Amino acid sequence: MEDSDQRVQDLRYLYRSVTRMARADVVDTLLNHVAEDIISTTDLERLVVLYYDQQDKNLESRASYGFDSAQEINVPFAQVNGLLKRAYADREPLNVIKSKPSEKTEEELQPNSLEVKCGIFKDNFRGRQGRKQRQNINVCFKGVDKACAFDKLLSNEGRFRHYSILTYYQHDETIESMIGNATAFLIIPICDDHNFYGYVLADKPESDKPVSYEEARMATAIVTHSAMAIGRAMKHHEMVMRIARQNKELSQHLEVNEELKSFYESIIQGLRIGLITADTNLKITHSNNSASILLGHSVKDLVGTSLIDLFSAEEEEIREIFSGGGKGIDQKTGYLSEFDLICADQTRLPTEVCFSNITNKEGETSGLSCMFIDITQRKKMETNLARMDRLASLGELASGIAHEIRNPLAGIAAALQIIGKNFDKQDPNQEIFNEVFSQVKRLDEFIKNLLRFARPSNPKFEALTIKDVIDNALFLVSNRIGQKNITLELNHGPDRQPQIKGDKGLLQQVLLNIIINALDATEDNGNLTIRTQWPENAQDTTAETIYCAPKICYLTIEISDTGSGIDKTDLESIFNPFFTTKSLGTGLGLAIAHRIIEQHNGNISVKSTPGKGTTFTITLPLP
Repeated sequence: MEDSDQRVQDLRYLYRSVTRMARADVVDTLLNHVAEDIISTTDLERLVVLYYDQQDKNLESRASYGFDSAQEINVPFAQVNGLLKRAYADREPLNVIKSKPSEKTEEELQPNSLEVKCGIFKDNFRGRQGRKQRQNINVCFKGVDKACAFDKLLSNEGRFRHYSILTYYQHDETIESMIGNATAFLIIPICDDHNFYGYVLADKPESDKPVSYEEARMATAIVTHSAMAIGRAMKHHEMVMRIARQNKELSQHLEVNEELKSFYESIIQGLRIGLITADTNLKITHSNNSASILLGHSVKDLVGTSLIDLFSAEEEEIREIFSGGGKGIDQKTGYLSEFDLICADQTRLPTEVCFSNITNKEGETSGLSCMFIDITQRKKMETNLARMDRLASLGELASGIAHEIRNPLAGIAAALQIIGKNFDKQDPNQEIFNEVFSQVKRLDEFIKNLLRFARPSNPKFEALTIKDVIDNALFLVSNRIGQKNITLELNHGPDRQPQIKGDKGLLQQVLLNIIINALDATEDNGNLTIRTQWPENAQDTTAETIYCAPKICYLTIEISDTGSGIDKTDLESIFNPFFTTKSLGTGLGLAIAHRIIEQHNGNISVKSTPGKGTTFTITLPLP
């Protein structure tokens, strides 16, 4: 159980690290994130991050932790020692452990010795399977004697399947010159499938212990994700710099090269991010199509207006960013922050904005550029994650409360049944007793629903057709539909429905809950519409994630009514537990329905117009 909790904790650390790195587009920021995340999630005591300058072919220290002073390292890559070169060649971490030398190796390790022998162990440990299996983290025993100490090491560590000897020379630039004479340390190359970006060197000098496999694995996982983010940041930076260079060339040759101007415009207009430029008075001078689409303004309407009018922030806050002619904006990275932009319909669009100075050929600031992206989905994801955390805590609390109430409630019900036998049918107290007993039963049903929400049962997935589930749910409410004279419009699709994987009972519970709510909200002689849809051609109508994952087809169920609708202020709360607008409602029905659909890897959403009706939309994945 402790291993499981640790794995969950490790996954949370990794998720936070990946999420934070996904938000950064600056290499130095990412390298600092790497150092902070490794130190905060492992017991490593000291760390330095080396960045490989591909242009100058040098290793430079960009971030460090645990040293008495800032590390100023600038080493030509050609002079690094064999261990760093080995990690670079293998593109795999190297956990270095200084072995206890024999008499011969003690002689070899004297200061006047030129050679140092290292035993490199690769592949997995023998006899270790599953989660204890080592993956791609090589072990290096530094200072071994091939004839004596190394053979002894093999006899003690017979589980290693492969080793090799590496020799490097003391007059090379060594790791000791970077982090001191460490007895044990970890080397992690920062690289992706195509590029090499540097190293992470870490050790534990205070405890004088080697780096454990778990620490090496966690640090390696963080570095692996950072490499992808660094590659993305460098590409983004290259794109911005390329656009800046093309903009400068365009200014110089605009009169003689209209073709180049057209090329520049096509790049700007083809960007998927919004781009707005303004003069030194913050009057908008240019806008691309993406900015126009995101904000709902035409390009003509944007040009000439004040840039400040697009921001929901206070005017003083925006002007402070550009105070002093934009001196507060970093010339390399710009000014990155999150703002709400005001759209044409006066709605607010959450964005991530990067402000940069525009300079003329004399190097003077002649304006500024504002690049922004829509982060609505990111905000929704953050809201959903916060909701999941809140519901998890609430579920634990609800489960405890339900169990504490249910036991005495069962005793009360049993006692009432015994007392009820003493009443005659004509006894005037019989009516009071019946009311008390019905309230106890109602409370017991509420406790059952509370437990269903707090600890939902695992779905029993089977192949089924959603048409059968809908028909069974409608059969159970058919009398109520007839009593209210509701017009039912049922559309199961033009062809035979595809089968899905699901729990028939749980899905029926979801549909019943939504249909009953629709009937409660609809007056007599109203309409209830249930429509089922699915893609006719999976290649044309499927959903695809931004990470280019395999495409997934969905079956959609829409349940619409002509009832009173839901107020806009209540829409964001209807799936929260205990939220209800009914006098006798518990507020658990839709919360349970939402959780059931999540268990089926689906989604449930709602749209409503007060006075006109409500539409619930359920999507379920097709196998």
